[in-house]
Amino acid sequence: MFQLNLDDINERCLRDPAEFVGMSEQSYTNVIESIAERICENRYERKILLLNGPSSSGKTTTANRIRDAIRRRGVHSQSISMDDYYQSRDRYKVPLDEDGNPDLESPLCMDLPMLRDHLAALCRGETIAVPTYDFMHHIRTEETKEVHLKKGEIVVIEGIHAFNDVLMAKVRESSIGIYMAIGTQLVISNNWRLAPHILRFVRRAIRDKNFRDSSVLETIDMWRSVRRGEKLYIRPYISSADFIVNTYLPYEGCVLMNQLRVDAEPYHQEMEDAGLGDLVRALDRFAVLDDLRLIPKNSIMHEFIG
Repeated sequence: MFQLNLDDINERCLRDPAEFVGMSEQSYTNVIESIAERICENRYERKILLLNGPSSSGKTTTANRIRDAIRRRGVHSQSISMDDYYQSRDRYKVPLDEDGNPDLESPLCMDLPMLRDHLAALCRGETIAVPTYDFMHHIRTEETKEVHLKKGEIVVIEGIHAFNDVLMAKVRESSIGIYMAIGTQLVISNNWRLAPHILRFVRRAIRDKNFRDSSVLETIDMWRSVRRGEKLYIRPYISSADFIVNTYLPYEGCVLMNQLRVDAEPYHQEMEDAGLGDLVRALDRFAVLDDLRLIPKNSIMHEFIG
């Protein structure tokens, strides 16, 4: 686990915010470029790129950055959405969690055996018919999309079940797995730290407000279910990753914490009840980085702040 000291973060932000942002972003870029190089070197043996990570880990931007880096190296990639492999609800019953609520994050909601067989077929040089899922009616339609890998091409799969054993049973030797998450702990003082899942909550709360018209309270209400899904369906399979990307940018607390501080003001007690008390007390301790022009257009930050 990587640790950052809040005093150091604030000092760098106040001394030279442009340099702080630039160095943080360059470190992230270096990781992406290094991974892309390895993917391209192994593309003939490992044709499947599996991308996984918990909520608000920056999967979308990281996945896009990896695809761009691969493309610049002359390697073409095709994408398959795991969402299209959801089970039609007219053919199966949604599993329930321990409280009797629908468990929509369960792998049983997906036709993982079909996806597994499709990926194995692609590796054999065959053409597959990828299904299409209608989320409005919760059914798989009759429409399909043909996918075939040419020599040297790779296929990219992104989703919370990308490392599930059902998939890995047939494609492990033909795949590269990348796990994306916050791997940083913020040290506020000797006995006061903000764990990675708390830093991801900050990201999600800002994102939910900016893109989903949701209050901090609504994010809190969903957070327990999100964390449950991570514990059951993501964390047990981290060992399947070939690469682990720490997506946390050292400067991001100076952007996000002060935005959240205002929005969270009415919900301090609810945050305390949800185990986020350390976050409540840390919100006003970060230096302010409000010149958003310093943030590059392809930064992971734009997933959350827009």
